[in-house]
Amino acid sequence: MSNDAGDIERANHRFRQVVEAAPNAMVMVDKSGAIEMVNTQTEKIFGYSRAELLGQTIDILLPERFRHQHPDHRASFFSDLSPRAMGAGRDLYGRRKDGSEFPVEIGLNPIETEDGIKVLSAITDISARKRMEERFRQVVEAAPNAMVMVDKSGTIEMVNTQAENIFGYSRAELLGNSVDMLLPARFSHQHPQHRASFFSDLAPRAMGAGRDLFGRRKDGSEFPVEVGLNPIETEDGTKVLSAITDISARIKASEHLAEHRDELERSNKELATFAYVASHDLKSPLRGIFQISQWIEEDLNNGDTAAIPSHMNMLRGRLRRMENLLDDLLAYSRAGRLEGGMSQVDLGFLAKSIFEMQAPPEGFSLVVADDLPTLNTLATPLEQVLRNLFTNAIKHHDHQGGCIKLESTLTNKNYYEFSVSDDGPGIPPEYHERVFIMFQTLRPRDEVEGSGMGLALVKKIVETYGGSIRIESDGMRGTSIRFTWPIKIEGRVTNASSS
Repeated sequence: MSNDAGDIERANHRFRQVVEAAPNAMVMVDKSGAIEMVNTQTEKIFGYSRAELLGQTIDILLPERFRHQHPDHRASFFSDLSPRAMGAGRDLYGRRKDGSEFPVEIGLNPIETEDGIKVLSAITDISARKRMEERFRQVVEAAPNAMVMVDKSGTIEMVNTQAENIFGYSRAELLGNSVDMLLPARFSHQHPQHRASFFSDLAPRAMGAGRDLFGRRKDGSEFPVEVGLNPIETEDGTKVLSAITDISARIKASEHLAEHRDELERSNKELATFAYVASHDLKSPLRGIFQISQWIEEDLNNGDTAAIPSHMNMLRGRLRRMENLLDDLLAYSRAGRLEGGMSQVDLGFLAKSIFEMQAPPEGFSLVVADDLPTLNTLATPLEQVLRNLFTNAIKHHDHQGGCIKLESTLTNKNYYEFSVSDDGPGIPPEYHERVFIMFQTLRPRDEVEGSGMGLALVKKIVETYGGSIRIESDGMRGTSIRFTWPIKIEGRVTNASSS
């Protein structure tokens, strides 16, 4: 018996040594809640001496608002004895001798003693951890982009204000739900695999590198995003913190930059073409002027004044041609600029006004379709297009009378297609592209008025506004020039209706 008593005493001594050496507070109580054992860490954490604690009820270490619940929790534990964490899912607090409170985690363990079952509580002060968690939450909250933290199953556990702003959900609507609610439906079935892949190789990374990623707002609208993934170690295991950036503005800026780049490339091509043709077409009238001035000089030297008036008329003609060339070049350089405001344009009325201003030859007529639309559009460039096409048809007509027809078709929701048709000599197919080049004419310059800039100007205007232009002609008789004109210009939608 003495050996048994000694063994028990030694076991009790070792148990007390283990309790005393524990890095956290250790408190043992009986079924009634009376404190029977504490260690030095308990004294340090709670501010009581051992003598002040032993024999007191455990309620001395609890905030007053929790004391009335504690007997029920203690009774529940004694009715189902097994090690467990106390108050799982709840914020637990201890109370120091000075009345201050601090957050704690508590582990409960049943202990068999000679006097019956006791409960040994391991109490950890988690104030430092809570401060770190709060700082982490503050950093997440202050982030300039949306921050969403999910667990391994994809359940949302934390969001910041930017996530609410960007996606249009309140925090309460997001927490506890699947992150799939923030994805377009077409991507949802792939997401569990991507998430599993991330958890199998935990490392910060950009999500979906090389793919176009989109978020989905509460209203169902989608927007392009960039997503950065970061593994976060927590008490409940590894989580994933996603930094989500709405890149709509960046993509729009890139598109504008691409448009400007295309415009610059087009301008460079036009400049190269101009440099080439200028050496021929602009120098031609200058050479003529120089030649005529030599003739006049010879007339004066020879005393032959009879030819001077004729030569002067030729000189003035060359100067007028040079002036026309420069005017046409100026018009070409300005073509396509958004000048003036939007206005209601009745295409039928506009066409008739332009035709009358051309002073067409006697017997020459214009026929406009009954279903020509009325557009809320930029009137000046559209007027330039029609005026040049009418002028071209009248100028190149080869017989008495003649007729121009203007018709339209709504090709789709974005464009009208207009056709300007004449019954003139036609344009051979091999010249259908050439006539749109600056200074190009199908007949020698001396046989036709104009600089050869009219159709080049039309093409530039039409293409500047996103349209296209083409020629339909067999080269024998009649030509139809078809061009498309947008219903929407620079983000403004025109109100289209039949006139």
